[in-house]
Order: sequence, then C-alpha cells, then structure tokens
Amino acid sequence: MKKLLCFGDSNTYGYRYYDRGRFDENTRWTGLLSKMLADYDIQVIESGLNSRTTVFDYKDKSDKNGSKSLSHILGENYPLDYAIVMLGTNDCKTEFNATVDMIADGLEVIIGQIKIFDSRTKIILVCPVYIDKAVLSHNFSTSFDENSIPKSVQLEEKIRQLAEDNDCIFISAAKIAYTSETDGIHLDENGHKALAQAFFECIKREFI
Repeated sequence: MKKLLCFGDSNTYGYRYYDRGRFDENTRWTGLLSKMLADYDIQVIESGLNSRTTVFDYKDKSDKNGSKSLSHILGENYPLDYAIVMLGTNDCKTEFNATVDMIADGLEVIIGQIKIFDSRTKIILVCPVYIDKAVLSHNFSTSFDENSIPKSVQLEEKIRQLAEDNDCIFISAAKIAYTSETDGIHLDENGHKALAQAFFECIKREFI
C-alpha cells in the first residue's frame, strides 16, 4: 500500500468554523480523499494541526512550528510515496511580521526536509485559500490584520514558482475553494468537498 501524507494547519485538520470543533471524516477533505483513494490502495495520513506555521515560533505555543515537528512525522510514517503540503496562512499573522518572501522561504525549508528524508517522495505544494476580510470582524482579528489579506493573495505566485523550482506539483486551493463567511480563514463544508475532489483528480492524473 502506498502512503500519502497531508501536512498542514487547521484547514487540513478540519477545523469547524462555526463551533471550533472538527469536521468528521465524511466532511473534512482529508477524510473524503481517504475514501476516494481506498480503491487505489493509497493510505491517507492526516497531519493537520491548528495554528501550524512553516518555520515560525509563537511566543506562547511551543508545538506549532511545522519544521520542528516534520522530521518526527516523516520518521513515523516512512516510507512516504506522496505528500500534500498546505501551509502559509498562519505565517500571515501579525505576530510574525513575515514578508511574503519569508513565508515562501519557510515553505522551501519544509520541502527540503521532505526531500532530504526521502528523495522519492512526490510533493504536491498547495497555495492555501485566500484570507477574507471577514477575519477583521471575527475573534481572529487579534491575530490577523488588513495586511494579512493581500499577503495571502501574493503568496500564490511565490508558491507556484517554488513548486516549479523544486519539482513539485502545484495546486492553488484559492482557485478551488473559499473561506467561510463566518471567520474568513477556514473552509466550509463545500470547500472541503471541492478540495478533496481536486486533490483526487490530481493524484489520479499524476500518480495513478
């Protein structure tokens, strides 16, 4: 059986925008994708963590830096045939004051870690959904500001180039799904469904 790692943040975890819970396996995109790939003998490994960044450390959270946890995850699940990486949204938080180039550099660190661990792993690099202005009137406004919104849009071209430079497959989730109107950050049910279908079609086209 081949293995596919889904490495991301709350939109990979399946954060439920309306009550801070978690969408079940029949709703979140990783669960839907797992069902779609069952007949193709591909195991989906879900590794989504709320607030995860690429390489940035929070002042009050010690376990959210993706680059620090990735080697352990890779080791636990070796060998990996495929990896979907969807990070960057949390890097747009005001706490980090990161430029778009700095966020792209963080993603390149993640790509490098996967390639160094096992050069055979094929990577799908994903531009996350754009942050919507609804975030400014939500509780998340303490973490994101008006500058976070254009950063999330500008990331798309940076990630596209990063994928090309590192021989990764590129997908823009921002062209497939939208954030909920409730918080401007998290996918709604339709977004999860659309993303699962897009990943499934990509995997069939590129790997199966």
